[in-house]
Amino acid sequence: MARRLTPHPLGTLESPLRLAHPPGNGLPRTYVACTAPLYGPLEAARRWVRGRPGWDWRELAAGHDATVTAPAALARLLATLG
Repeated sequence: MARRLTPHPLGTLESPLRLAHPPGNGLPRTYVACTAPLYGPLEAARRWVRGRPGWDWRELAAGHDATVTAPAALARLLATLG
């Protein structure tokens, strides 16, 4: 997998996000906070979610790259949501 990793595109960090509908568009929504270690740059997103009604909150003891470092644990968590 390491040979396929590329730098994050800068434009995604500089371009404003414009949504036609609220996040989730009325569907159930869950924020999965990866907590080991907690990824600092997502603190604003975590605060935003915690202050919004209608959001479920789950924690996973894995890093931000849980799809790589903890795929089985992430899959189990996601299976509980579906």
